[in-house]
Amino acid sequence: MTDRRSPHKVAAARAWDRFVSANDPIIAASGIPNAYLTSAEHFDDFLMNGYLAHHPDDTDFKIESLSTDQYAKLVLLVESYFAAGYEWFTPVALRSPEQHRLGSRFGASSAR
Repeated sequence: MTDRRSPHKVAAARAWDRFVSANDPIIAASGIPNAYLTSAEHFDDFLMNGYLAHHPDDTDFKIESLSTDQYAKLVLLVESYFAAGYEWFTPVALRSPEQHRLGSRFGASSAR
């Protein structure tokens, strides 16, 4: 039996690689561990929980440890993520004001 990925999974992985490459300067300035950016699923896990709840994580990363500038870069990265067409959900890893602002822009009730 072969271990082949479906064309959809291959395309999704390539799209994620392009997203990460395009946002590399923001990612580097955000202070987010590379483990959180392994895939869109890892990044979703982080945004949904504030940590990797469903993937291995040996980083001991805490979002509270980010500086003000790093947090601002993270918010910019999340905005870029949803602007790139990734499905909207409330990113609970972010503070309430940013959740609401992004929800107004990308949420299901917003006009597109």
